[in-house]
Amino acid sequence: MQTTKNLVFSILLLPTAFFVTYRTTAQVPQEVSSIVKMNLDEGQDKLQSLGYEICHSSLFAKEQDWYNEKEKICVTIKFKKKSKEITEVSLNPETSKCEQGLEASRKVWEKYHDGQAPVSNSKIDEERKKLADQGFKVSYWVDQISPGNRSEYWVNDKTQKTMLIVWKVEGNEWLMTNKTEYEYGKNPAPIKQ
Repeated sequence: MQTTKNLVFSILLLPTAFFVTYRTTAQVPQEVSSIVKMNLDEGQDKLQSLGYEICHSSLFAKEQDWYNEKEKICVTIKFKKKSKEITEVSLNPETSKCEQGLEASRKVWEKYHDGQAPVSNSKIDEERKKLADQGFKVSYWVDQISPGNRSEYWVNDKTQKTMLIVWKVEGNEWLMTNKTEYEYGKNPAPIKQ
C-alpha cells in the first residue's frame, strides 16, 4: 500500500516539477540568456546595456547576481574560473535580497569616478606626466582606496599594464606610484549616460 501511495505521489509531482522548472527558465529574458558562452566582460557589458546592475559577486562559487530595477528581475550568472566564459544564466527569485545588494553596492560604487581626480600638486602632476610620457592614459580615480587615501588608475593598452598613483586625502601628499593588474585599469563603476 505504501509503495502505491509513493507511486501516485510521484506521478502527481512530476508534472508540477516540470511546470515549475519550465516556468523559472522561461522567465529569464531571451536577450539575457544570449550571454551564455560569452566572455564575462562581454556578458557584463551586455547586461549593463539591458539595464542590469551587479548586486552580488561570489569569488569562490564563480557566480554573480544582476538586478534590473525597472523590470524587477534578478538573474544569476555562472562562469568558468580560468576562461571566464559564462556557462549559465538563471532566474534568482530572491528579489528583495538583490535589491538590498544593489543598494549596498551603489554605496561602494559612489567612490569610483571616471577620468582624472580633481587634485593637483607638483609631485602628483610629475607622476602623471611620467605615466603619460610612457603611453599611459588616465582611466578613473577612487575616493577612498583605503582609509584616508585616494588613488588614480592609469592604463597602457599597448603594453597591457596598469599603474596607480596613491596620495593622502589630507594635504594631497603623494604616497606612491605602483603597478597593478591590467584588469584593474577599467573603472568597475562607470557613470551611466
